[in-house]
Amino acid sequence: MIEKNKALLIGATGYLGSLVAAGFLCQGRRLVTPLREPHTRASVIEKIKLDLLAEGIIDKVDFDLLETISLPPVNEVPNLSELLKDLGITEIIHCAGSVDYFDTEKLKEVNIDLTNSLIELGKRLDISRFVYLSTAFSSGFVDGLVHEMLHKIPPKADPTEYTRSKREAELLISNSGLPFLIIRPSIVIGDSRKGHYNGKAYGLYQFWAAFEKFICGHSRSVLHFIAPMVKLHMIHQDAFKAGFVAACNDLPNGSIVHLTSRHETLPTVAEVVKQWGSIWNVNEVHYYCHPSEVPPTGIDRRMKMWLDFTAVNNDIAAHPWQFQTAALDQLRSTGLKFRDVTIDTVRVCQDHFVAQSQRAQTFLKKNKEQLFGKSQNSEAKTLIRATS
Repeated sequence: MIEKNKALLIGATGYLGSLVAAGFLCQGRRLVTPLREPHTRASVIEKIKLDLLAEGIIDKVDFDLLETISLPPVNEVPNLSELLKDLGITEIIHCAGSVDYFDTEKLKEVNIDLTNSLIELGKRLDISRFVYLSTAFSSGFVDGLVHEMLHKIPPKADPTEYTRSKREAELLISNSGLPFLIIRPSIVIGDSRKGHYNGKAYGLYQFWAAFEKFICGHSRSVLHFIAPMVKLHMIHQDAFKAGFVAACNDLPNGSIVHLTSRHETLPTVAEVVKQWGSIWNVNEVHYYCHPSEVPPTGIDRRMKMWLDFTAVNNDIAAHPWQFQTAALDQLRSTGLKFRDVTIDTVRVCQDHFVAQSQRAQTFLKKNKEQLFGKSQNSEAKTLIRATS
């Protein structure tokens, strides 16, 4: 077990980093987080409070445990060593990262160059451990079980340049000589109990937000979705926070842990998509197992734009991912409370998203009026055509 001394937390301004900060502050852990303008200590605390307020546990946190310092340019980060020695830093928790799928320059700057600079900083500080927030998909497209070990270049391909850069960063850390812990979450979605989500539109939220942008506000009676019958690997943000903190507290150096829900509880992509498609008050809903099954003609322009925009995520979701979870199973066995994703908990997050969207509410109302008209006896006729 690692002694709970003061940690340098990189990335507290981001969605997952703020959840990590909230989790450690709830445990009374002292944190130092470097910031660049326009971020301030007050803005970081406000972001952390969003989650704590929604959970009703804000009174349990002492924000005096959080210190902030100025973050220099990437190549000057190692020069923070003397200041951080004086502050008593014993561990680096690296939660910063670019999640852009294809901006290779930005990915290199944040996911590779910053990681290298933090490794050098860690060596100067002689830290007890370097904790890295990666992704479960850093393996690339591989067949069979994705093991909790370092990955080689995948025989097929990487889903995106982002996943490749995370794998390369993992290797940099493992080869650095520093004690390390690598934590790989799958797709993070909102709180399992209330559905609140304060992150950007990535993963499942990209799917929902893109539908809101391209489809809502434009009345239509036919929808088309890609809905393969494979498990969609997700984790609720409350489970992510609990799992991350537990991994840092209880796993030995050199561990790699996949944070994802139990395979048997997870819904399939088809179940998630059909649950989404069922709420929109339209005449016809068409589901396809693969993009190649979508007819080349007969689909309106905005629907086609939406399918094109979500194509990369559809491609990732269609892969039959399977993750080893030995480390997570160990944490569960020693008391970790980790709520798995189910189709019902996805519905909680979906309902929260739709309730918060004015465009979605307007679209629902308009489609309902058009579908039922003035007659109270009219009935909607929905055709679900699932291809095999």
